[in-house]
Amino acid sequence: MSTPWADRIAISRVWVAGGAAFLLSLIANALVRILVKAVFPISHLFVALQEWQGIIFFTFIGVLGATVVFAVLARLTKHAIKVFRGLALILLLLSFIPNILMLTTNGPGATAPAVASLMVMHVITAGITVWLLTTWPRVRM
Repeated sequence: MSTPWADRIAISRVWVAGGAAFLLSLIANALVRILVKAVFPISHLFVALQEWQGIIFFTFIGVLGATVVFAVLARLTKHAIKVFRGLALILLLLSFIPNILMLTTNGPGATAPAVASLMVMHVITAGITVWLLTTWPRVRM
């Protein structure tokens, strides 16, 4: 028997929220890429912003990972939303490490605007995903 303060999550809605998070994140990341390439001189050597496949793939992997983790937490803990939000923040901060390394190790074409745009994409994707996963699947009593 669950307690009144426990999070009630409809697992079927988690997958719908994850799909919506992927689509919205992809649209937002595409807009960031277009804007950044229009405003800043991004080198053709900075592959992360040149190829659409990479943006699609990494957005998909990030959102899928978050969706699976949230679904597991919803099954295993009474306070899935609180735990997930904390974990998502930690993982977001860890996701910046490769980006910072690109800049500090003089990766091909890595400039501050190019790397910052990737970090903005991470924040946008995390924000959309956390918001949708912690609101849509929640069952109000």
